[in-house]
Amino acid sequence: MPKPTFSPTKLSTYLLCRVKYHWAYHTPYGKWLRRPNPAFAFGSNLHRVLEYFHNAGGAEKLSAEEFHHALEQLWSPTGFESDAQSDVYKQEGLQLTQQYYQQQLAQPSEAVVLFTERTLRRDMGRYVLMGRLDRVDEYPDGTLEIIDYKSGRTNVDEEQVRNDLALHCYALLLQEHYPDRPLQIAIYALRANKKVAVALTHDELEEFRLMLNRIVDEIIEEDWQWLTPRWIPHCAKCDFLELCVRKLGLSPD
Repeated sequence: MPKPTFSPTKLSTYLLCRVKYHWAYHTPYGKWLRRPNPAFAFGSNLHRVLEYFHNAGGAEKLSAEEFHHALEQLWSPTGFESDAQSDVYKQEGLQLTQQYYQQQLAQPSEAVVLFTERTLRRDMGRYVLMGRLDRVDEYPDGTLEIIDYKSGRTNVDEEQVRNDLALHCYALLLQEHYPDRPLQIAIYALRANKKVAVALTHDELEEFRLMLNRIVDEIIEEDWQWLTPRWIPHCAKCDFLELCVRKLGLSPD
Protein backbone atom coordinates (compact mmCIF):
# COMPACT_ATOMS: atom_id res chain seq x y z
CA MET A 1 0.00 0.00 0.00
CA PRO A 2 1.51 3.35 -0.99
CA LYS A 3 2.26 5.89 1.70
CA PRO A 4 -0.15 8.82 1.99
CA THR A 5 1.09 12.04 0.44
CA PHE A 6 0.67 15.43 2.06
CA SER A 7 1.21 18.91 0.66
CA PRO A 8 1.08 22.29 2.39
CA THR A 9 -2.38 22.82 0.87
CA LYS A 10 -3.72 19.56 2.28
CA LEU A 11 -2.21 20.24 5.69
CA SER A 12 -3.56 23.80 5.81
CA THR A 13 -7.00 22.56 4.79
CA TYR A 14 -7.05 20.09 7.68
CA LEU A 15 -5.90 22.68 10.19
CA LEU A 16 -8.58 25.06 8.95
CA CYS A 17 -11.46 22.57 8.93
CA ARG A 18 -11.39 18.77 9.12
CA VAL A 19 -14.82 18.59 7.45
CA LYS A 20 -13.56 20.53 4.45
CA TYR A 21 -10.57 18.20 4.34
CA HIS A 22 -12.93 15.21 4.22
CA TRP A 23 -14.97 16.64 1.33
CA ALA A 24 -11.88 17.70 -0.60
CA TYR A 25 -9.70 14.61 -0.23
CA HIS A 26 -11.92 11.69 0.74
CA THR A 27 -14.86 12.16 -1.64
CA PRO A 28 -15.38 12.87 -5.37
CA TYR A 29 -16.80 16.28 -4.44
CA GLY A 30 -13.23 17.57 -4.17
CA LYS A 31 -13.01 17.56 -7.96
CA TRP A 32 -16.65 18.18 -8.82
CA LEU A 33 -17.33 21.31 -6.78
CA ARG A 34 -14.55 23.58 -7.96
CA ARG A 35 -15.95 27.04 -8.64
CA PRO A 36 -14.00 29.63 -10.65
CA ASN A 37 -11.36 31.11 -8.38
CA PRO A 38 -10.10 34.44 -9.74
CA ALA A 39 -7.57 34.93 -6.94
CA PHE A 40 -5.99 31.53 -7.58
CA ALA A 41 -6.01 32.10 -11.36
CA PHE A 42 -4.39 35.51 -10.88
CA GLY A 43 -1.64 34.03 -8.73
CA SER A 44 -1.02 31.19 -11.19
CA ASN A 45 -0.61 33.65 -14.05
CA LEU A 46 1.85 35.78 -12.09
CA HIS A 47 3.86 32.72 -11.08
CA ARG A 48 4.11 31.67 -14.72
CA VAL A 49 5.26 35.12 -15.84
CA LEU A 50 7.83 35.45 -13.04
CA GLU A 51 9.17 31.98 -13.83
CA TYR A 52 9.74 33.12 -17.41
CA PHE A 53 11.35 36.37 -16.19
CA HIS A 54 13.99 34.64 -14.08
CA ASN A 55 14.63 31.78 -16.50
CA ALA A 56 15.20 34.36 -19.24
CA GLY A 57 17.90 36.08 -17.20
CA GLY A 58 15.93 38.69 -15.27
CA ALA A 59 16.14 42.44 -15.78
CA GLU A 60 19.75 42.18 -16.97
CA LYS A 61 18.73 40.18 -20.05
CA LEU A 62 15.08 41.11 -20.55
CA SER A 63 13.75 44.53 -21.47
CA ALA A 64 10.60 45.95 -19.89
CA GLU A 65 8.87 45.67 -23.27
CA GLU A 66 9.84 42.01 -23.63
CA PHE A 67 8.55 41.33 -20.13
CA HIS A 68 5.26 43.04 -20.98
CA HIS A 69 4.98 40.96 -24.14
CA ALA A 70 5.65 37.79 -22.13
CA LEU A 71 2.73 38.52 -19.82
CA GLU A 72 0.44 39.02 -22.81
CA GLN A 73 1.57 35.73 -24.32
CA LEU A 74 1.55 33.65 -21.15
CA TRP A 75 -1.69 34.96 -19.64
CA SER A 76 -4.50 32.40 -19.38
CA PRO A 77 -8.20 33.25 -18.75
CA THR A 78 -8.78 29.82 -17.16
CA GLY A 79 -10.22 30.14 -13.66
CA PHE A 80 -11.80 33.56 -14.13
CA GLU A 81 -15.56 34.02 -14.21
CA SER A 82 -15.51 35.85 -17.56
CA ASP A 83 -13.16 37.26 -20.19
CA ALA A 84 -13.89 40.73 -18.88
CA GLN A 85 -12.80 39.73 -15.38
CA SER A 86 -9.68 38.14 -16.83
CA ASP A 87 -8.82 41.40 -18.62
CA VAL A 88 -9.19 43.41 -15.41
CA TYR A 89 -6.85 41.07 -13.57
CA LYS A 90 -4.41 41.08 -16.48
CA GLN A 91 -4.11 44.86 -16.27
CA GLU A 92 -3.44 44.57 -12.56
CA GLY A 93 -0.91 41.84 -13.26
CA LEU A 94 0.84 44.11 -15.72
CA GLN A 95 1.19 46.81 -13.07
CA LEU A 96 2.56 44.37 -10.48
CA THR A 97 5.04 42.73 -12.83
CA GLN A 98 6.29 46.07 -14.14
CA GLN A 99 6.96 47.34 -10.61
CA TYR A 100 8.64 44.00 -9.87
CA TYR A 101 10.80 44.49 -12.96
CA GLN A 102 11.82 48.01 -11.94
CA GLN A 103 12.73 46.81 -8.45
CA GLN A 104 14.90 44.01 -9.84
CA LEU A 105 16.54 46.44 -12.27
CA ALA A 106 17.26 49.08 -9.63
CA GLN A 107 18.40 46.71 -6.88
CA PRO A 108 19.80 43.51 -8.38
CA SER A 109 20.36 40.73 -5.86
CA GLU A 110 23.77 39.25 -5.16
CA ALA A 111 22.10 35.84 -5.20
CA VAL A 112 21.56 33.75 -8.31
CA VAL A 113 18.35 31.88 -9.04
CA LEU A 114 18.97 28.17 -8.46
CA PHE A 115 15.58 27.06 -9.80
CA THR A 116 11.95 28.13 -10.12
CA GLU A 117 8.59 26.33 -9.91
CA ARG A 118 9.94 22.91 -9.00
CA THR A 119 8.03 20.11 -7.28
CA LEU A 120 9.99 18.18 -4.65
CA ARG A 121 9.08 15.06 -2.69
CA ARG A 122 10.52 13.64 0.52
CA ASP A 123 9.86 10.32 2.26
CA MET A 124 9.11 11.24 5.87
CA GLY A 125 8.75 7.68 7.12
CA ARG A 126 5.04 7.17 7.62
CA TYR A 127 4.12 9.55 4.80
CA VAL A 128 5.48 11.46 1.81
CA LEU A 129 5.75 15.25 1.87
CA MET A 130 5.55 17.10 -1.41
CA GLY A 131 5.42 20.73 -2.46
CA ARG A 132 6.03 23.10 -5.34
CA LEU A 133 8.66 25.73 -4.60
CA ASP A 134 8.19 29.07 -6.34
CA ARG A 135 11.86 29.99 -6.34
CA VAL A 136 15.15 29.13 -4.64
CA ASP A 137 18.08 31.56 -4.71
CA GLU A 138 21.70 30.79 -3.87
CA TYR A 139 23.90 33.41 -2.16
CA PRO A 140 27.70 33.63 -2.52
CA ASP A 141 28.20 32.16 0.99
CA GLY A 142 26.15 29.07 0.04
CA THR A 143 22.94 30.09 1.81
CA LEU A 144 19.77 28.97 0.03
CA GLU A 145 16.72 31.19 0.18
CA ILE A 146 13.24 29.79 -0.47
CA ILE A 147 10.95 32.50 -1.85
CA ASP A 148 7.18 32.19 -1.88
CA TYR A 149 5.28 34.73 -3.99
CA LYS A 150 2.06 36.14 -2.56
CA SER A 151 -0.13 37.95 -5.07
CA GLY A 152 -2.88 38.96 -2.65
CA ARG A 153 -0.96 40.41 0.28
CA THR A 154 -0.54 44.13 0.67
CA ASN A 155 2.23 43.72 3.24
CA VAL A 156 4.43 41.13 4.93
CA ASP A 157 6.45 41.02 8.15
CA GLU A 158 8.90 38.66 9.85
CA GLU A 159 6.26 37.08 12.09
CA GLN A 160 4.21 36.04 9.07
CA VAL A 161 7.28 34.43 7.52
CA ARG A 162 8.24 32.62 10.72
CA ASN A 163 4.71 31.22 11.07
CA ASP A 164 4.25 30.18 7.45
CA LEU A 165 3.55 26.43 7.28
CA ALA A 166 4.20 26.07 3.55
CA LEU A 167 7.65 27.66 3.73
CA HIS A 168 8.68 25.31 6.52
CA CYS A 169 7.47 22.35 4.45
CA TYR A 170 9.52 23.61 1.52
CA ALA A 171 12.55 23.91 3.79
CA LEU A 172 12.19 20.25 4.80
CA LEU A 173 12.01 19.28 1.14
CA LEU A 174 15.05 21.34 0.20
CA GLN A 175 17.02 20.14 3.21
CA GLU A 176 17.08 16.59 1.83
CA HIS A 177 18.89 17.76 -1.31
CA TYR A 178 21.16 20.29 0.43
CA PRO A 179 21.57 18.99 4.01
CA ASP A 180 24.58 21.12 4.89
CA ARG A 181 23.43 24.45 3.49
CA PRO A 182 22.17 27.36 5.63
CA LEU A 183 18.51 28.06 4.81
CA GLN A 184 16.41 31.18 4.65
CA ILE A 185 12.67 31.39 4.04
CA ALA A 186 11.06 34.45 2.48
CA ILE A 187 7.73 35.83 1.36
CA TYR A 188 7.59 38.23 -1.56
CA ALA A 189 4.38 40.28 -1.34
CA LEU A 190 3.89 41.34 -4.95
CA ARG A 191 1.34 44.09 -4.27
CA ALA A 192 3.72 45.76 -1.82
CA ASN A 193 6.74 44.82 -3.97
CA LYS A 194 8.40 43.77 -0.72
CA LYS A 195 10.37 40.71 0.32
CA VAL A 196 10.97 39.68 3.94
CA ALA A 197 13.37 36.82 4.70
CA VAL A 198 14.35 35.11 7.95
CA ALA A 199 17.02 32.53 8.68
CA LEU A 200 15.85 29.06 9.62
CA THR A 201 18.14 27.10 11.95
CA HIS A 202 18.54 23.34 11.97
CA ASP A 203 16.92 23.15 15.43
CA GLU A 204 13.92 25.20 14.31
CA LEU A 205 13.42 23.00 11.29
CA GLU A 206 13.71 19.85 13.40
CA GLU A 207 11.10 21.23 15.81
CA PHE A 208 8.78 21.86 12.87
CA ARG A 209 9.38 18.33 11.53
CA LEU A 210 8.26 16.82 14.84
CA MET A 211 5.16 19.03 14.90
CA LEU A 212 4.38 18.08 11.30
CA ASN A 213 4.64 14.39 12.18
CA ARG A 214 2.12 14.87 14.98
CA ILE A 215 -0.33 16.61 12.63
CA VAL A 216 -0.02 13.86 10.03
CA ASP A 217 -0.46 11.16 12.70
CA GLU A 218 -3.66 12.90 13.75
CA ILE A 219 -4.94 13.00 10.16
CA ILE A 220 -4.10 9.35 9.50
CA GLU A 221 -5.71 8.18 12.72
CA GLU A 222 -8.77 10.44 12.44
CA ASP A 223 -12.17 8.74 12.65
CA TRP A 224 -13.82 10.22 9.57
CA GLN A 225 -17.18 8.55 10.26
CA TRP A 226 -17.99 11.22 12.81
CA LEU A 227 -18.24 14.61 11.15
CA THR A 228 -19.90 17.46 13.03
CA PRO A 229 -19.35 20.77 11.25
CA ARG A 230 -19.45 24.05 13.11
CA TRP A 231 -19.78 27.48 11.60
CA ILE A 232 -16.56 29.43 11.16
CA PRO A 233 -15.98 32.62 9.11
CA HIS A 234 -14.46 30.59 6.26
CA CYS A 235 -17.76 28.73 5.74
CA ALA A 236 -19.32 31.66 3.89
CA LYS A 237 -16.90 31.29 0.97
CA CYS A 238 -16.30 27.54 1.15
CA ASP A 239 -16.96 25.37 -1.92
CA PHE A 240 -18.50 22.72 0.30
CA LEU A 241 -20.94 24.85 2.31
CA GLU A 242 -23.98 23.42 0.53
CA LEU A 243 -22.85 19.88 1.30
CA CYS A 244 -22.38 20.65 4.99
CA VAL A 245 -25.85 22.20 5.15
CA ARG A 246 -27.62 19.50 3.15
CA LYS A 247 -25.82 16.38 4.34
CA LEU A 248 -24.49 17.25 7.78
CA GLY A 249 -27.08 19.71 9.05
CA LEU A 250 -24.84 22.73 9.38
CA SER A 251 -26.74 25.87 10.34
CA PRO A 252 -25.29 29.35 9.95
CA ASP A 253 -27.07 30.17 13.19
